[in-house]
Amino acid sequence: MSLAELSSIGSIVSGAAVIVSLIYLALQIRQAAKNQRGTMHQMRAALSTDVMLRIAESDLSQSFRAGLTGDPEITETQFWRYFYAASAIMRTTENAFSQYQDGLVTDAHFASAKASARVFLASPGYRALWQATRLSREPGFRTFMDQLEGEVAVAVPVDVFATWKSLLAEASEEGRQ
Repeated sequence: MSLAELSSIGSIVSGAAVIVSLIYLALQIRQAAKNQRGTMHQMRAALSTDVMLRIAESDLSQSFRAGLTGDPEITETQFWRYFYAASAIMRTTENAFSQYQDGLVTDAHFASAKASARVFLASPGYRALWQATRLSREPGFRTFMDQLEGEVAVAVPVDVFATWKSLLAEASEEGRQ
């Protein structure tokens, strides 16, 4: 075997190694992107859970409900508690919107965030808060929320407690039969 033939074989082996390395790199990049999306979803879930747990604490839940329903008897202290909790919820929606725009959130995860925003925009207090603070938000997000707001009718929030009690009574009745 001549030196030229060995050189050609070396070039072929080297080219094959480069191709294998590129394939491996592509797989690693794909896996890293998947892991990044998973991490972001986990962080969004943790943030939402944290906000919900804080609302559930002590009198914040009363303040939040008063703000959400637009209770005319809400005190200024209750309003500010509501303001900060609802603003945190709004911020998580804005974060999901931005990540979706950047291609970092799946359609399914964004649909979930969108559905939550619709539920909140149906409440008079959240809608009023959106109108009062919308100019402090990114223009694309304002357009998105304004469009959602136009699609959702204002309604007094569903009394989840009463619904739960009714469903519990039905389940208890079915269990007795």
